[in-house]
Amino acid sequence: MIQTPPDWEGKDDSRRLYLASASPRRRELLNRLGVRFTVVVSRFPEESLSHMTDGEKYVAAAAEGKAYEVASRRHGLILGVDTDVVAPDGAILGKPTDAEDAKRLLRLLSGKTHSVYSGVTLLESVEGEGLIKSQTRVVRTDVTFIQLPEEAIDAYVATGEPMDKAGAYGMQGYAMPFVARIEGDPSNVIGLPLATLSEMLSDFKLRLWNIPQDESVNKTQQT
Repeated sequence: MIQTPPDWEGKDDSRRLYLASASPRRRELLNRLGVRFTVVVSRFPEESLSHMTDGEKYVAAAAEGKAYEVASRRHGLILGVDTDVVAPDGAILGKPTDAEDAKRLLRLLSGKTHSVYSGVTLLESVEGEGLIKSQTRVVRTDVTFIQLPEEAIDAYVATGEPMDKAGAYGMQGYAMPFVARIEGDPSNVIGLPLATLSEMLSDFKLRLWNIPQDESVNKTQQT
């Protein structure tokens, strides 16, 4: 049985949590923390950060940008997240532009260790008061790939799975056999570092594991 910390007694659990992301993977992962939340897709222009070359700084800035943009339209707890893959040579790998680009990215990762960074921003905005608290953390996980045969790369790209994923792979999907070793939080590689996020939500006094998982996602707001 999960015990409620004493300083949570009397806290208002009705505060809204907004997830500033359209990612179905993040919705699924957040659902596992047993909190009610509403999806409000951020309009933050990530292309405004295209000049940045440091992966750790990039994901922090992108997460903050997403969260603050939604905070301009909503009051409550707002969660912004950005996850990117950084190649062994330090280059930030975005989503592939086409199938050939996906194959190129996978060849860069083949047989080597790369890093996955997630920036996580949690802030609280109160109507009439504005921003009252904000916190940003960056989580790093190192992932080592096996040496990928060309036929494995071709078959994986043919599934279409790599096309909407940074670094052209999803560890939770068909690319799972590519991963030889992970150092760090596996959920970070999927797109939402749950251990770090649970600490942050607790710091904001939001009660976790408080409702059945299938009730966590209540709706998506598009505006």
